[in-house]
Amino acid sequence: MNIRLALCIAYAGVIFGISSVPGNRLPSISVSDYFIHFLEYIALGSLLMWWRLHNSAISIAVALCQAIFLGSLYGLADELHQYFVPNRCADPVDWVADTLGSAVGAIAVLALFLVFSKRSGPREGVGD
Repeated sequence: MNIRLALCIAYAGVIFGISSVPGNRLPSISVSDYFIHFLEYIALGSLLMWWRLHNSAISIAVALCQAIFLGSLYGLADELHQYFVPNRCADPVDWVADTLGSAVGAIAVLALFLVFSKRSGPREGVGD
């Protein structure tokens, strides 16, 4: 397993751990729950895109679609998981925030990749 995939899995584990905390034990904060989901999944989408971009066997467009899809799928699984956690609920709007966050994170990493790859030449040699 490569380090990029390991970081994706580790971060997904952090999200799972946070989602496992019963609702009555969560700190009360003045920020929207949707915004927190969005920020959480920006990080996941970024990590997923970083991992998928380093597979030279797929195109950049496929890497982007995979990163967003995997982030969204994990967000859906996270919402289903929260359904079974005391004082938590599965909220479809949270899933939308998760998906949007994944997309923003993935697109941000892609933009950085494209900027830096123009400076250093073509994509060859990026693969594992």
